[in-house]
Amino acid sequence: MYNCFSNNNIINNISIEDRGLQYGDGLFETIAIRKGKLRLWEYHLSRLKKGCKILSLKIPSDDFLKKSIINTYHDSELNHSPAIAKIIITAGKGKRGYGRKKNTISSELFSIFPATQVDPINYKNGVELTLCKTRLAVNSITAGLKTLNRLEQVLAKIELEGTHFFEGLTMDPENNIICGTMSNIFFIKENKIYTPCLKKCGVRGVMRRHLLFCLNKLDFLVRIQPIKAGDMQYFDEAFIVNSQFGLLPVKKCDDIKWSTFKRTRKIMSLMASNNIIECSI
Repeated sequence: MYNCFSNNNIINNISIEDRGLQYGDGLFETIAIRKGKLRLWEYHLSRLKKGCKILSLKIPSDDFLKKSIINTYHDSELNHSPAIAKIIITAGKGKRGYGRKKNTISSELFSIFPATQVDPINYKNGVELTLCKTRLAVNSITAGLKTLNRLEQVLAKIELEGTHFFEGLTMDPENNIICGTMSNIFFIKENKIYTPCLKKCGVRGVMRRHLLFCLNKLDFLVRIQPIKAGDMQYFDEAFIVNSQFGLLPVKKCDDIKWSTFKRTRKIMSLMASNNIIECSI
């Protein structure tokens, strides 16, 4: 991490009384900075606003958030370089105990990290996935959001330590595939695209949203529906997306292999023409 600011002041520590630390009472967004601009900013902002409404937090103005993260970027050593901007919004300092008032004034932290480097060969040859043992809890009011409660993703990611897998797929208790630890998953069958339903758990990624918007420009029928782990073998192709690496073809998930990326390549070209430069292969 290069710079971290809170309300325009450099942070050296966080109060032990901060509710984000005590209870995970807050939200975050990780935004790709490319050519000095916040990519898909409006989508990130939209999800952040929705999260603040659900968590009953007063969100700062759009202008304040954007200026704060841009200023943090310009003041960092990564200025003019590809980077990751992170915004954390917490319920701030509070008394001991779960309870707090509604519409709490939030605390904000802004930080800048180097952009994640993905081997270019992965965009050509695809990546390998595995099904994680860690399951996601369902029926949460926070489903789809980026809350500070990420323990399920942390535990799932730990399962990948020491393996060659690029990403792990998580499921709910009924063996429905939900999403990756850091990505959303899509499958292709002929001219139809399938992606898991995220009404009960998982994260609705901004790249997923951008992709669904862009797919309206192609002759693909998109279906958002439950997908069982055993259903993966019936699809022709698979790929994953996230806000940082864009879109990556999947060549294998455990024992299931996909030998073609023909339609995935077409979608990658579409994304490259819609400002996702990583898809330009």
